Amino acid sequence: MQQKVLVFDVDGTLYDMVHHEIPSSAIASIKKAKETGHIFVIASGRAFYGLGKALDELTADYIISMSGGVLTNNKKQIIKKHVLAKEDIQDLVDFANAHEAGLVLKFKDGMYLYQHSEKINWLEGQMNSDIGQEIFVDCPLQNHHLKDEEVLAACIHADPKIVKAAFSQHPRMSFTSYCEDGFDVAVKGCTKGSALSELMQHLNVKREDVICFGDNYNDISMMETAGYSIAMGNAVAEIKERADYVTSSTDQDGIYKGLLHIGCIND
Repeated sequence: MQQKVLVFDVDGTLYDMVHHEIPSSAIASIKKAKETGHIFVIASGRAFYGLGKALDELTADYIISMSGGVLTNNKKQIIKKHVLAKEDIQDLVDFANAHEAGLVLKFKDGMYLYQHSEKINWLEGQMNSDIGQEIFVDCPLQNHHLKDEEVLAACIHADPKIVKAAFSQHPRMSFTSYCEDGFDVAVKGCTKGSALSELMQHLNVKREDVICFGDNYNDISMMETAGYSIAMGNAVAEIKERADYVTSSTDQDGIYKGLLHIGCIND
């Protein structure tokens, strides 16, 4: 089979959110696909340094992280990055304070918990996973972005109506929903899809040679960019409707079955 670029979301796709692990069938099938020459890409809202031991050991050829704001290679060297403006970050901090929102800012050296970390729905699970707590830094003074540190992305949890009312017309920041009240914040125009386009240019590959796997709203852009898209059985309805194929759930060998379906591995 001709070499394919295989792109995987993490949470809910590679990572089983029920059992808090990457299924052994997914690990084995990805390794098999890599051995036969396919390119393995991770696309996540997570930071490239916050994937965890299990994902690190799979050694992705490329990582699209921080909601498309950063593209790194297999040594986690930055190939492309998009930095949020300081004044825009201050707008975000002011909004979070005014509305008691959960706020995390993502820097190159760690994820800084500015306020109401209990509202960030993914935080506890990641801190108690094989990622560990070291990269998560409490910052109640909310001042790290003022120290000439680049902010690559953010996450905010607040009433979606209020978020959209405040930021839907913002000229430089985008807000992509990943759950009912959670938003990935990135430089406007940065999505998993835009970063995937940058990677395709970097690799000089055609759209038809790119296949993506996803489960949630923030995967829509990469599904639209890839030549073929696969939704997990546990995906939200809109993802299933948009996908070219729906595999089984993550914890029911969904990755293995999806790779088998497209012919990237053999049974």
